[in-house]
Amino acid sequence: MKKIIYIIMVCLTMGAISSCTKYNFDDTGLANGKHDMTMWEYFKGDSYNWDSLRVMAERADLVSLFQGTSKYGKNFTFFGPTNHSIRRYLLDNSMERVSDIPVADCKTFILNCVLPKKRVMLDDFKEGVKSSDPSTPVGKGGETVEMASGKQLWIYTFRESYNNVPGAGPLRIHLVSPTTTKTSDVASCNIETNTGVVHSLVYDFNLTDF
Repeated sequence: MKKIIYIIMVCLTMGAISSCTKYNFDDTGLANGKHDMTMWEYFKGDSYNWDSLRVMAERADLVSLFQGTSKYGKNFTFFGPTNHSIRRYLLDNSMERVSDIPVADCKTFILNCVLPKKRVMLDDFKEGVKSSDPSTPVGKGGETVEMASGKQLWIYTFRESYNNVPGAGPLRIHLVSPTTTKTSDVASCNIETNTGVVHSLVYDFNLTDF
């Protein structure tokens, strides 16, 4: 009987120890957005999402921007269009390759997405409410900023509802162009690199939405 009890105690002890191993670690995701590398290196490491953007940057002579050696330095925020958005643009414009996009357009599209002089994280953006008037794309709150291209965007955050409870859902970044009146959303935010912060745009973003 004592032997049986001893075996049970050993099993319980081993179970308690094993439950604390890395295999049962609950990853909150809070540190996943930090990358000890340049933004350019980050893009090179994720070909599935950023290969087309890299081709555009090379054509526009903007590789130095993402390497942190351009006039924009290492303090800027980039709202990144992924491969899906760029492929959609190619399809809509009867182009086959990213290299078919004119150099001037590549430069404009990228600089439209660059907020210079500061790294802005999700919680740093001002909360706002979208406009209910179709003729006035800018709503209440938020902040109107000037991008590196000279174009303006109204950027605001809004906490969605969850299970019909207002304000209980995730906080999301929304970008509105007063020129095109298009609203674009961020899919993945707070991607920190050594040369700036990336907020990845949703797949249905179009390069002309800004």
